[in-house]
Amino acid sequence: MIRRRDSLPATLDEIERGILEGVAVVVVNRHWWEALPLGERTTLRARCEQLGVQLRSDDRLSRHFVELGDDPDGVSLSSEHDL
Repeated sequence: MIRRRDSLPATLDEIERGILEGVAVVVVNRHWWEALPLGERTTLRARCEQLGVQLRSDDRLSRHFVELGDDPDGVSLSSEHDL
């Protein structure tokens, strides 16, 4: 099942607080990700790892939301890349 949220930090906050469950994959816009400072990318990547969430980017995804998936082994789009 694919769901959407407004941002990666808000999504991780919800997972950490137990509000959002069953998230195995989060896909963000690649250009948004690459525009983040290195320190922020490192922190977000570490939070995902601690939560057991795969982080991926997609240059076709809108900057206005992130997509959440519940199947870590699900088929990725050709435009998705692991971060």
